[in-house]
Amino acid sequence: MVDVKKGMKVKIYPTQEQKDCFHRNFGCCRKAHNVVLDKYNKMHSNDSNLRPTFTFLNKLLNEAKREFPYLEDVESTSLQQEIRDLATSFDNFFKNPSHFNKPHFHKKKTVKLSFRQTIRQDIRIIQKNKMILRKYGKVKFHTSQEYFQIQNDKNTKFNNVTISFDGIDYFATFNIDFTEEEWELTGKNVGCDINSNVNGWLVTSDEEKEYFDIDHENQMVKLINRIMAKCTNGSKKWKKQKIRLLKWYHQRSNKLDDYIEKLSTEMVKKYDAIVFEKNYSKIKILIGGEQNMVFPLTKFITKLQDKFARHKPQAEGVVFVDAKYTSKKCHFCGNINHELDVKTRKWKCPNCGKILDRDINAAINILNRWDYGDSLENAK
Repeated sequence: MVDVKKGMKVKIYPTQEQKDCFHRNFGCCRKAHNVVLDKYNKMHSNDSNLRPTFTFLNKLLNEAKREFPYLEDVESTSLQQEIRDLATSFDNFFKNPSHFNKPHFHKKKTVKLSFRQTIRQDIRIIQKNKMILRKYGKVKFHTSQEYFQIQNDKNTKFNNVTISFDGIDYFATFNIDFTEEEWELTGKNVGCDINSNVNGWLVTSDEEKEYFDIDHENQMVKLINRIMAKCTNGSKKWKKQKIRLLKWYHQRSNKLDDYIEKLSTEMVKKYDAIVFEKNYSKIKILIGGEQNMVFPLTKFITKLQDKFARHKPQAEGVVFVDAKYTSKKCHFCGNINHELDVKTRKWKCPNCGKILDRDINAAINILNRWDYGDSLENAK
């Protein structure tokens, strides 16, 4: 058994009255952030030694509530969480100003619409297919059976819940602590070669190739953009197409996230070690779209590392090796074909005569380089 801290995002279906309350809360959080930041900046200009701790900023929040009484109308802990985030931003900035930006004012058009509530330990937030939000009552939600079981487990501890709006749908993200069983070690390892999406963006030493296709979504986005270009900006038809465009953007993004989630889970369950080339970050996997979208390879590998750490802490996990000659070296005899060009996908080894698939051969060499300590000096 292993203790897990996790964020679980579910889609919610609030009533129109609840939607209005949510947006009022979004606005009040933005207002509280800006007012408190403005108060601190003015005070800091007179006293440069003044530090923006959470306790101090919370006092400024209480002053803001007296100046703007409507801030009292929304759920109180959501404003405190907003100020806590502001204090954390200041703390990060002072510790490492070259890496973190100084906290800035939130603009209505660019700020993310969300607020976070803390959850009291004596309150169960889940009741069948509904959650109970303080101040706003019961809200319907939908999630997978796996998530539903975790949420209803007696040992699951809810820390807070974040309500967000992405322009189309509303979501609730639970921050929870729970206990789950570790995944069994399989004793299997795999090498992975990264390529363009044409020949399979990921090829394994087990001769499996992974493809990812969002051509239909890209075509729909392109079509709707053409329709919008012919409409008067701001017209009723233009607004209708804009909502339609957002839905296709979300569908494309959700399809990509779902693919990464499922593939990473499958690979971590199946293998104890997954070996990649060190130069993976330099490889661009184009997946189309109006701006030549690139597959988020770093996100995929980070997801693998997180799942190994969480579910298979005893396994080797994600491993990286030198990429030199992995494609040109025959995995049967070790001969290096220096005349092999990039366009050739299959080739015959001039030394042993074996017919080799370029990508599968590279994946096997990647695995061998780690598994058997195969060094470049031993190559012929």
